[in-house]
Amino acid sequence: MALCDLMVPPDRDQVQMSFRAEPGDIVISEIMADPIPAVELPPEEYIEIFNRSDNTINLAKWRLSSADQNSFFPNLEIFPGEYLILTAVADTSLFAPFGRTVGLKPFPALTDKGRIIVLSDDQGNFINGVEYSSGWYGSALKSGGGWSLEIIDPDSPFFAEGNWEASSSRKGGTPGSRNSSLRSNPDNSFRGIVNVFPEDSIRISIELSEPVPGFAAHISAITLNGSGISAAGVSEPLFRGFILTPGDYLKRGRVYTICLPEAVSDFAGNSSSVRCFSFGLPESAEPEDLVFNELLFNPLPDCPDYIELFNLSEKVLDASGLLMASVNTDTGTPSEARQFVNEHRCIIPGTYFAITTDRDKVISGYPSSVPENLFGVSLLPSMPDDRGHLLLLNRHLDKIDEVIYTGEQHYSLLSENEGISLEKIRPDLQSEESGSWHSASESSGWGTPGARNSVFTVEKPSEEKLVFSSSRISPDNDGYEDVLVIDLNTGDPGSTVTVTLFDETGSYIRRIVENYLAGSRASIVWDGTGDDGSPVRAGIYIILTEMYNVSGKTEKWKRVVAVVRR
Repeated sequence: MALCDLMVPPDRDQVQMSFRAEPGDIVISEIMADPIPAVELPPEEYIEIFNRSDNTINLAKWRLSSADQNSFFPNLEIFPGEYLILTAVADTSLFAPFGRTVGLKPFPALTDKGRIIVLSDDQGNFINGVEYSSGWYGSALKSGGGWSLEIIDPDSPFFAEGNWEASSSRKGGTPGSRNSSLRSNPDNSFRGIVNVFPEDSIRISIELSEPVPGFAAHISAITLNGSGISAAGVSEPLFRGFILTPGDYLKRGRVYTICLPEAVSDFAGNSSSVRCFSFGLPESAEPEDLVFNELLFNPLPDCPDYIELFNLSEKVLDASGLLMASVNTDTGTPSEARQFVNEHRCIIPGTYFAITTDRDKVISGYPSSVPENLFGVSLLPSMPDDRGHLLLLNRHLDKIDEVIYTGEQHYSLLSENEGISLEKIRPDLQSEESGSWHSASESSGWGTPGARNSVFTVEKPSEEKLVFSSSRISPDNDGYEDVLVIDLNTGDPGSTVTVTLFDETGSYIRRIVENYLAGSRASIVWDGTGDDGSPVRAGIYIILTEMYNVSGKTEKWKRVVAVVRR
């Protein structure tokens, strides 16, 4: 049915006999969840439904559900193109002047912030539903009450966020009549899988971005590491979540990949853009299994902080089992340790996991971000702009990782570090070491949330005790050879190292580290600056590395490195 046909329902004397509805035939089209202060409508809650099909549909014993409340319809029909106002029985007379009104007892409670509302037929079959949010108003003025949320395009009945907005009617809403927001807004994409998590070795929870009522019909075509799925059940009222039974028991220590067939599509027929997803049975996080890898603590105005973590271990970790806390840098007092991800979510070995309070703004502000690895959270620990101290903990409050950052860790030639993230040069470097961090490059867009860091330096495999990442350094913050990484493979846990920098004439320039307890393995970073923190000139430099242990054994190396400035 075209949008221009929605204005006037056909003559009721000419309608067809009652028809069995399919998903999307009847649409929840308007929600008044916060009617006070009223504009020109009654100060009571209502829901509007719309028959977008070409058939008359009997609603007898249909059910409107919200949370644990169920309301059943009386024996009535809804005609093609007709709007029906649903409200509490006591409020029926208040809305009757606006259109055909039905009182439900009880009328489902609507919360201001949001709630799932589901419409089912007399057999319990899912017809339509929405998980509305106060964020959909798009206006701080209207989200305060008195304005309804309206669906923009009822022909996209399962396209939720992006297909609703605050009413633009001067009354505050349009109960019983054409929505003020009505216009074409087709659903042209379907993200597909948004999360997969094993409940145990025989149950897998899968979450989709949009309702797929016919999902169970495709289970025979779902693949799981060469095996398959033997059964599926619905776990969520909007048919976005399912519990799958694998053909074989899941085993700890393995990473699994589940893939959906191309035939799994949304209501609009869009194929899933994310058809495959990796997961595994999670294990407990231990020190340095998961590390801080990127920090944005001094964002641009109207942009949030973000934190990126990297899974260094061979384990699958559960993000919901982790906590974060900030430490007051003046008093050393830690804040309350809080869970930062409420839902179970696997962090796969060797992957990035970034969090922020406004995912969309970070994605739009940082073009090098990987949205699939960036997750929205309600709260981050305190991250002051000048300096901060963060702790990553497990449920037992064991420290998994720790970082102390300052604005002085940014590249010294930057005139301003606002909006620029600090990146680890390599994830395995110690987070507590100031030299492990560097400003994100300009070419990356000043940050890489969810992606490999722009300043990432590859560790060269070698059996030598001393390995340089390169024979030159070009510290211009372009993301290429901005720093020199000196890898030490001493094999002796008692090794102590001093690294000194000289120019080509032998004049002292800087003590990079002194009496540094390197242990059997360490990485030392030089960023191209001298003792006073200013950049050294282009030219040839000599790096003297001296290593000794508790038994008195001493080794020395002299290596030459070129500093190139463009």
